[in-house]
Amino acid sequence: MKNSILDLSSEKLTEYLAAAGEPAFRSKQIFESIYAQNKTSFDDFSTLPKKIRSRLDQDFSLRTLKKIDEIVSPVDNTRKFLWQLGDGYKIESVVIYEKPRITFCISSQVGCALDCKFCATGKMGILRNLTPGEIVEQVLQMQDLIDAKVTNVVFMGMGEPMLNYESVIRAAEILSHPRGFGLGARRITISTSGIIPGIKRFTEEKQPFSLAISLNSTEDEIREKIMPISRKYPIEELLEAARIYSENMRRIITFEYVLIDKINSSIANAKQLVQLTHRIPCKINVIPCNSTDPEYSPPSRETVREFENYVNNRSRRITLRKRKGWEIQAACGQLYAENEKKKRKNKNITEQDNLIR
Repeated sequence: MKNSILDLSSEKLTEYLAAAGEPAFRSKQIFESIYAQNKTSFDDFSTLPKKIRSRLDQDFSLRTLKKIDEIVSPVDNTRKFLWQLGDGYKIESVVIYEKPRITFCISSQVGCALDCKFCATGKMGILRNLTPGEIVEQVLQMQDLIDAKVTNVVFMGMGEPMLNYESVIRAAEILSHPRGFGLGARRITISTSGIIPGIKRFTEEKQPFSLAISLNSTEDEIREKIMPISRKYPIEELLEAARIYSENMRRIITFEYVLIDKINSSIANAKQLVQLTHRIPCKINVIPCNSTDPEYSPPSRETVREFENYVNNRSRRITLRKRKGWEIQAACGQLYAENEKKKRKNKNITEQDNLIR
């Protein structure tokens, strides 16, 4: 299988062209054809001589993702895509419309090793990391399919971005490259469940992208129950890493807080959340849980409203995010799981038919 040209940075592409005896400015032309013009065939790279187009087609692939399923919410038009990778594995990505924003939620791994209890992806386990090209291609394909310009990209799909750090940062650099996709660095958010070494490296490297941390509880005992990673990286250490990031980068950090009924949604939990985060420049995104598991159901609207009001009246930093796409199970891993269920069902029906014959 040929390598994807989307895996190449501008510098690596320039090196490839130099080895082929081509001038460096060809790199700019290729980047513009791929990202600014979203060409899907090397034959359409009209600014390049035919011999270079032929060589690129011989050495690289331009598209490796195949769309195998799509669902659209009749309520808010949230669109979820299931892609098949070149090796047959599957990943998901989501388009979320919140005027004036169009946000792409993209995957960084096939599956996930962290086993967050309210997340369907965790039930898959980790299968492999995505390459930078496979990450970037989600954005290119979705923008082409919706025929609209994305305004924000969030690494909040399948996988833990900080456990595929190199590829995630390279993909983000391509998406923000002025000759690449050209998206502002602050409009790209890297989200983590709390991988402290990744947060520290992100801070030390002074990465320009936005950072979000899935907190989801203010107590280690509860957080360990719903997010086992907290056993390795407890809340106190996680918040210290967040504080250092905000202090060194002079940036506001985002804390994601998934509200789960009878687990982390009481007024006492809201009070603890305010106390824990008040010294860190941050905003708090509160999201009612979107799990299909009855053990991790969302609270009532009244409970959500009371939680939001308590935090907002004391910090003014809270944003209540609506359950976008909940009616089509748009949360991580749910379309994948449904697709696998259908595949198993069809396989069983076929086997039964064969036995009857």
